[in-house]
Formats: sequence, C-alpha cells, structure tokens
Amino acid sequence: MTWLVFGDSHIGTIRHAADSGWLERECEFTGVAGATAVGLRNPNSATNALDIFREHLLPPRRNAVPVMLLGEVDCGFVIWWRAVRLGEGVEAQLEASLAAYAEFVDALLAAGYPTVVITGATVPTIRDGQEWGDVANKRREVAVPLRERTQLTLRYNARLAGLAAERGCPFIDISPKLLNPETGVVDDRFRSDDPLDHHLHVERAGRLWAEALSAVLP
Repeated sequence: MTWLVFGDSHIGTIRHAADSGWLERECEFTGVAGATAVGLRNPNSATNALDIFREHLLPPRRNAVPVMLLGEVDCGFVIWWRAVRLGEGVEAQLEASLAAYAEFVDALLAAGYPTVVITGATVPTIRDGQEWGDVANKRREVAVPLRERTQLTLRYNARLAGLAAERGCPFIDISPKLLNPETGVVDDRFRSDDPLDHHLHVERAGRLWAEALSAVLP
C-alpha cells in the first residue's frame, strides 16, 4: 500500500519522516505551497492546486490511499482575509472551506479510492507582530492573534474529524501534541530552528506524523 500524500507545503514534515525511514509504507508526495482547501473549488486559483492534485490522484491508483493535508493557509490567513474582504464573517468562510474540503474527499471516494486519510490542518506558528519572513509579510493584512488563529484551527480540525467519521475515513491530528498547555499555542520546541520559516520542526513533528500514520490500518 502506497500513501499518496498531498497538500500544502506542510507535507514536508511527512516527507522528512519518509526520507528518514520512519514510515513503513512507500510514499509519494505532491505539495503546492499556499494551497488552500477553499481553493479546491476554484480551477483558476493562483496556485493551480486543484489541477495539480487531480493530475496526481486521478484516475485512482491501485493499492494506494490518498493522505490529505490542507487547511493551515485557510485557518491562518484566508478565512480571516476573505471574511473582511467579502464582508461575510469568519463563520461563513469556515463553512465554505470545509465544504470545499468535503467535496474533494467525496470526489476521490466516488472515483474509486477505498478510503482517504484525512489529517488535521497544521497549527499556525507565525507570532503576533512578526513582520519578517516572506510568508509573514504576505499575511500581514490579517492582524489576528496567534491564539485566535490556533483556536480556529482546532475548531476546523474537530469538524474534519466529523467529516472523516461520516465517511468512514481515518482521521489523524497531531495538533494536541504540538501545543503548549500553558499558552494554548504551538510549543517553541516544535517551531523551525529558522525563525523565518513558518513550518514545523521537521524532525520533531515528523516523528509525530510517523507515529500517527503507522497506527492507521490498511
């Protein structure tokens, strides 16, 4: 059985786990930096993620299961940005993102995959007031505290867990192990050693992914 891991740039932690030999199964990776769940409804999105993922995943591969990791960009930036720009509120944008996520999962199942491994969106790491680093600069328009962005991500992941349960799909969420119980946000030890890198620490988070994926039944 091959894991077909796809999603935003945060799949790099899973790739590190695979490259380090921590995963028992073969993996193939398709990552699109900046990809969003809500963008899966838009074939003309700036990242072209929808077409890229379709090309990688369809038609269905035999003896393969997709592993889907999206939502960090939605919860950390796009939901808040669209809520202001479109004037529809955070809740409406949350629902739109989740609906697009569900539609893509359903399309994969309808195409013939026996299941899809759904994973929790990566918790945000960009600190309040951080103005350096390419990603931080792009998200500067959204002045939402890290704790609020984190809480939205946890709500999003709880909804993804329900989405997975409704479809009988496995669900993985390493978020609880990433958080500092005192601050309620990502623990410093899971941040990248590079302060300009908003991704998780590849080794420490990668080991959590390896443990979680290894527990998923065939």
